[in-house]
Amino acid sequence: MSDEDMWSRASFITRLVACSVRISEAAGSIIKNVMADGDLKIVDKSVEGEAEDLQTEADRRAQFLIVKSLTERFGNINIIGEEEVTSECTTVEKSYAMEVLQIEEDINPELRAVKPDEVRINPLDGTSEVALAVKNKDFALLEQITVLIGIARRGRPIAGVIHQPFHKNTGRTIWAIQGCGVHGIVPARAQQQRVVVTTRSHLNQSVIDALNALKEKGLVDAVEKFGGAGYKVIKVLEGSAAYVFASSGCKKWDTCAVEAVLNAAGGQLTDISGRYLCYDPTVQRNNTGGVLASASWVNHQDYIRSIPKSLKDQLPEIVAGLTTS
Repeated sequence: MSDEDMWSRASFITRLVACSVRISEAAGSIIKNVMADGDLKIVDKSVEGEAEDLQTEADRRAQFLIVKSLTERFGNINIIGEEEVTSECTTVEKSYAMEVLQIEEDINPELRAVKPDEVRINPLDGTSEVALAVKNKDFALLEQITVLIGIARRGRPIAGVIHQPFHKNTGRTIWAIQGCGVHGIVPARAQQQRVVVTTRSHLNQSVIDALNALKEKGLVDAVEKFGGAGYKVIKVLEGSAAYVFASSGCKKWDTCAVEAVLNAAGGQLTDISGRYLCYDPTVQRNNTGGVLASASWVNHQDYIRSIPKSLKDQLPEIVAGLTTS
């Protein structure tokens, strides 16, 4: 069967993911080009009293490309992106990943028959690491940058794409569709040591208190700090036990794609009280209940139960969601 025949016979969700894989890679190329140019044109989007929220020219161009490429291919699709201001670029990505089309028959027929409600994108997850890498000339930090494209239906993620532009210089793309496993990475097996990953740039007392509580219960042997929700979930796929963020700073465009990928690998992602995150287009953008992601080889509920109620009470989920308990 020719590539064109496979495309014409593919369902909407398969086509959307196949295009998103290539679009994420094109966005990664834009990020690399901006980095090579050396003029990041950094601005701080935060308002007075809020934590620093940096944006670069790479964020702006990458989002423009992602949105334009998706809308030209799929028309009036609901896209929620991180950046309100973008920079126009001439590039439009029109190709698609054949490896995605090849799993069409493995996708649940019910999923093939429906259209997603929304696509949530973070064109450059880890902007703080970009700024720090340039400032300190510590370009190893660029490994932590990801492009995230998450696809949701009825408030829950059903597919996700994570692209790492600077992984081993050539980059890699990890993707998943509900019920079809994770592609682009082989999830690690159970580890002897329970390493927990958390935020590098937004560490606060609530996060520290949550980690200390988990240590007391023997659920944490070591803590590592990184930037970007995408990279921290990749670390869970690579062998870390969990990603803990007992704060409300993470947004739904940070977690939609990574939750879909982690679920496909047998892991789990909720808020710190054990509630599933809601990705309905009408809900607030912050994950107000924090984030707790766990590997397939640990008991997610052990971590949920070990976080003090006082911390959970500080982070209520504004929109009532499903519970994992």
